[in-house]
Amino acid sequence: MLINCSFLDKNFEIIEEGNLVIENGKISECNEGYVSDGADFKNFVVMPSLINTHTHIGDSFAKDAVQNLNAKECCGKNGSKWKFYKKASQREISDAMKDSCLQMLDSGISTFVDFREFGMNGVEQLKKSIKNIQIKAKILARDVQIDDLDYVDGLGLNLYNLKNFETYEEGLKYIKTHKKIFAVHAGEAKDEISEVFNLKILPDMIIHFLNPSEEQIKAAGRNKITIVLCPRSNAILKCGIPNLRQLTDAKINVCLGTDNVMLNSPDLWAEMEFAYKISSLHDFVEPKEILKAVTINPAKALNLNAGIIDKGKVADIIFINKNGLNLRHSKNLITSLVNRCKSSDVSKIMLEGKFVKGL
Repeated sequence: MLINCSFLDKNFEIIEEGNLVIENGKISECNEGYVSDGADFKNFVVMPSLINTHTHIGDSFAKDAVQNLNAKECCGKNGSKWKFYKKASQREISDAMKDSCLQMLDSGISTFVDFREFGMNGVEQLKKSIKNIQIKAKILARDVQIDDLDYVDGLGLNLYNLKNFETYEEGLKYIKTHKKIFAVHAGEAKDEISEVFNLKILPDMIIHFLNPSEEQIKAAGRNKITIVLCPRSNAILKCGIPNLRQLTDAKINVCLGTDNVMLNSPDLWAEMEFAYKISSLHDFVEPKEILKAVTINPAKALNLNAGIIDKGKVADIIFINKNGLNLRHSKNLITSLVNRCKSSDVSKIMLEGKFVKGL
C-alpha cells in the first residue's frame, strides 16, 4: 500500500507532504513528497499508535467509586478497591475490562501494559476479555508461581508484595534470565523509592517515581530503568506532580500510563494534555518529548519493533484528521497533538499493516 499523507518522522517532526509504503505488515518506505500513484490520505497526519505503559484494567467495573482518598486509602493493601471486588461479579469485571480495552483501541492505543491482580485466574480473565479485540496486552502478574511465568509477560508488584522478598527472588531471577519484565510501584509515598534501590534485583520499570533524589535519578539512569509516570492518578490521589523535565534531562527512558481505570479514563490523549500543562509548574517540556513517552519510549522498554515511523518498523500507526474542527487552525501541529487531540480525532487505525478502524 502506497499512501500520500503528512506524517511524524523518526525525529518527531511533521513531514507536511510525504508518502509511506506499507508492505507485509511493516513500513518499507517513508519519504518526503507526494507521489502520483499514492492513495489520498492528505487530510491526515500519520503517527505511531499509542502505547499505554501502566494500567489496572481490572478496576474498570468501579469507575469513580471513590472520592477524595489518598493512594493508601484507595489502592493500598487494605484500600477501598478490594472491598468493591468482593461485591462485584466476575461477569461484571470481565465486561468492564472489555469495554476499557475497546475504548483504548478506538483511541489509537495498540498496546497496553497491565498490572494484573488475582494470580493466574486474573491473567486468564484478562486474556479471555481481549480475545476478540485487536489490541495487544503485556500482562504483568502477581501472586503467581514460577511455573506460571511462561504464560505472562512479567511481574507487576507493589512494595508490600516485596516485603517478603525471598519469596520472589527465585521468580525474579527467572524473569531476568528469560527477558521478561519486572515492574514495581514506588514513589507514591515517602521512602518507597529507597526501598526499591535496596532490592537485590532491580526492576526494569518503576511506576510513579515521585520526588526522587538526584542520586536516585542517577541510579535509574545507570541501571537503565524505565520510569512510568501517571500524572492524573498522582494528582487525584494527592501524591504530587511528577517532574518530567528532570527525568528527560537525565536521559531517563520516560513513559506515560493512565493507571487505575477506577480513577481515570484509559485515555493517553488526556494523559498527554495533563502532563504537558503541569510541566509548566516545574520546567517546561517540549511536546515532542511527551509524544515520545507514549510511542518510541515504551516501544524501547517493551522491546517492540514499533513506536516510530521508520523503515522496517511494524505498521502500527494511526491517522489523525488534521482538518477536523479540533485541529484545523493549528499553528503548531506537534503541540496540538499533545495539547488538544482527542480520541474522536483518530479517524483510522492500522495494526501490523491492516486497518482495524476507518476501513
